[in-house]
Amino acid sequence: MTKSATIHHHAWALARLAKPSLFPALIAAAVVFTGGYFFKEQNRENFRSELKSNVQNELNLVSTRLQSEINNNITALRGFANNFAVDPDMSQAHFDQLATKLLIQNPQMVRVSAAPDAVIRMTFPLKGNERMIGTDFKKFRSSRIAVDRAQSKAKPIIAGPVRLPSGRSGFNLFSPVFTKTNEAVAFWGFMEAVVDEKEIYANARLLDDGGQENEADDGHRHVHIQLAIRDVSVKNNIQDAFFGDTDIFEKAPVIRQLQLPGGTWELAAIPAAGWAQEPANSTWLEITIFVAAAIIIIPIFLTGGLVNERQRNIATLRSRERELLTLSHRLNLALESSKIGIWEIDLDTQERSWDERMYHLHGLPPGNGDPSYAEWRRTVHRDDITAASLTLFKALDEDLEYRSQYRVVMPDDSIRHVRNAGSTHVGADGKAKITGISWDVTDDVMMTEQLRTAKAMAEAKNDELAEAKDRIEHNALHDPLTGLGNRRMLDKELETLSVARKDGLQNIAILHIDLDRFKQINDTLGHAAGDAMLVHASQILRSSVRAGDMVARIGGDEFVVLVADPPSKAFLSSLSERIIVQMRQPVDYNGFPCRFGVSIGIAVARDLALDERQLLINADIALYRAKENGRNRHEFFTDALQAEIITTKRIADEILEGIEKNQFVAWYQPQFEAGTLRLSGVEALVRWNHPREGILTPDKFLHIAEELNVVATLDRIVLDRALIDAMRWATMGIDVPKISVNVSAKRLSDDTLLASLQGLSFTPGQLSFELVESIFLDESDDIVTANIEGIKKLGIDIEIDDFGTGHTSIVSLLKIKPKRLKIDRQLVAPILKSRSEQALIRSIIEIGRSLGIETVAEGVETMAHAEMLGLLGCDLLQGYAFAKPLSFDKFVAFANNEALQLAS
Repeated sequence: MTKSATIHHHAWALARLAKPSLFPALIAAAVVFTGGYFFKEQNRENFRSELKSNVQNELNLVSTRLQSEINNNITALRGFANNFAVDPDMSQAHFDQLATKLLIQNPQMVRVSAAPDAVIRMTFPLKGNERMIGTDFKKFRSSRIAVDRAQSKAKPIIAGPVRLPSGRSGFNLFSPVFTKTNEAVAFWGFMEAVVDEKEIYANARLLDDGGQENEADDGHRHVHIQLAIRDVSVKNNIQDAFFGDTDIFEKAPVIRQLQLPGGTWELAAIPAAGWAQEPANSTWLEITIFVAAAIIIIPIFLTGGLVNERQRNIATLRSRERELLTLSHRLNLALESSKIGIWEIDLDTQERSWDERMYHLHGLPPGNGDPSYAEWRRTVHRDDITAASLTLFKALDEDLEYRSQYRVVMPDDSIRHVRNAGSTHVGADGKAKITGISWDVTDDVMMTEQLRTAKAMAEAKNDELAEAKDRIEHNALHDPLTGLGNRRMLDKELETLSVARKDGLQNIAILHIDLDRFKQINDTLGHAAGDAMLVHASQILRSSVRAGDMVARIGGDEFVVLVADPPSKAFLSSLSERIIVQMRQPVDYNGFPCRFGVSIGIAVARDLALDERQLLINADIALYRAKENGRNRHEFFTDALQAEIITTKRIADEILEGIEKNQFVAWYQPQFEAGTLRLSGVEALVRWNHPREGILTPDKFLHIAEELNVVATLDRIVLDRALIDAMRWATMGIDVPKISVNVSAKRLSDDTLLASLQGLSFTPGQLSFELVESIFLDESDDIVTANIEGIKKLGIDIEIDDFGTGHTSIVSLLKIKPKRLKIDRQLVAPILKSRSEQALIRSIIEIGRSLGIETVAEGVETMAHAEMLGLLGCDLLQGYAFAKPLSFDKFVAFANNEALQLAS
């Protein structure tokens, strides 16, 4: 900013600040608004005082009506009770007659009962209340407190509210009955009545037609209130409100306590619109204040403004005079430094007037007179003379601003580019003229030409770079083998759809597709065959989806179909089935038929809050479930599936933590000799002593433990615990001849199993490993076979668990040579009624005997089962008929039980 402009700006600012008329206006405004504020605050305070008084009046009316309704019912029940005081042995018919009259006269009562010694003997109406006969009020804590209070005070009381059999709620009224015999007063019992809660509220006018809180309605001015009622009979145990919202007690309510037989109710009320509401005349007061302020302030402000405006105008004129002088000086300086020539043409005579710089620009020596039109034409390049002349004449004819550029041929034949600008005006002599300037732009023209050439070269390079960029971006976003989009392209498309969903797209769906049996094709026919199958799969996916849907390859044999706004779930299911059917068709590769299938997980996003990348995770979870359920199928992601995954993850983490913290323990189920019922051994079973859920059986966690690959660890924990407990039993004098421990297939196929068993302390025959029937059928597993032989050499017996439910052959039994066969509970359960099952078990026992193998029957539920199995020749018995699985301490107590010894 120049010095002159700065002076002008400061003068203008000072002139605007010097407004003495504003100060009276501001003072008047302050007085008006201050007075208005205090008046408005006093009006608000008066309104709220009146509001609180109205709420107090309404609460008094409500309290009075409510107490009246309750007292009427208690008075009616007391009168009814007097009949029993006179006639304590009243008949049922007489009771029904009096009760009918009572309920007709007091429609709020829904039931009345006679309870001598607090036990209901008669009730009316009987229909729907049959189960009340024989109810002892002193049996339940809530009613016991009420009847004890009524008996001790010898007065009726009210208790509740309580839930009625009909689903509604009501209040219990208890009236004690005293009879007079031989001039002595004796307590007989109680008359009990149930009063419908809503009827009480309705008669007290606490409810409107919709069942909401309402205000009282009488002759005085009333206010809508919110009402809450709670029982404060016990000061240190104040309950939540049974009518209205408990929060009302926290909102500075008006409080009234209602003294009732049997306790005290506290009523709280606030205005329906709250305490913060404003008076109805607030807006009128504000308008009045603003109007008064305007009437006082505006005249003062306008008068001062006119005076100030005159002063500002005078200051502005003086400032502009100084600015004009400054600008004139600057113009002269600029012309001298910029080599700009000034010219002028008289529109009537066409005479020209040049300064010295104009002669220099055109390569002419300064002349004594003004140049003629012909002299000017001789200096202009012949190719530009016509255009330059026409531009000048057009500007003169049409009174336009003159702008032109032409080339000047210098005496040394060099070229100079001159640019001109001018405009018409009327001179001081009254003649019309065009005045302008001219300046040398040769350097600018040359630079422009150079820039134009450079730009052309740059554009050519940019085109090449754009083509290369397009190729790079295409390669970066597409799979080179199939030509489908890759994971990066999928992410970009998900971002685009995320924006589209916010702008109105209904939903999106993701199909996560994984090829089944693809690895076998790669392993058998090579990677070239695998690549051909991937290309074939991509072609099927392209042809199956709609034009706007996207197909991407995100992994080796994983594809994703992104469906924008799918019509329905059925559409996605149909699309998936179509893909599955086409993928299952055999594909010829160099004469070899290749077959593979697909599993598909589907996730749909209908909630804007769902992140699109989370949607891909959900589809992956659904894909996992599809593979888990047998492959060649599709599954939809559901909330239940997510909850199952989360639960499984939580349990898996807890299992690992439980192993670290020794939460897994051994429980023992006894086994008995079939003939003598002597204790012959125990089966050690794993249990999880969960810190929150207590003892958990294997069905709650074993399948997850198998996925975590920790079943072998659990087997080892149970084995170690069982051997320690066996030594503890021995020191207690408890003889446990045999301990059976389950061994998983994973542990049996561990080549370090035999090494881990070295050094265990047990006598030969004391320890048995139970193997499920399917383990020893795999003859190709040399490690399993070697481990079984090594186990037997260590003195550990082999038992086949769940025998009869698998595919065991006689040859397999001869090969393994187990010590015992454990007959599955599914075969044991029906033997009492099924002769075919008896024959089947007899056959198993005979086969075992012929091979020197003992038999154990598990799942023996009754002693009848035990007797039948003994007759069939079974050696050992195990089941709930004798004992359930027991912890160490409970097993010790069981083993020392005298009844067990006698039974043995």
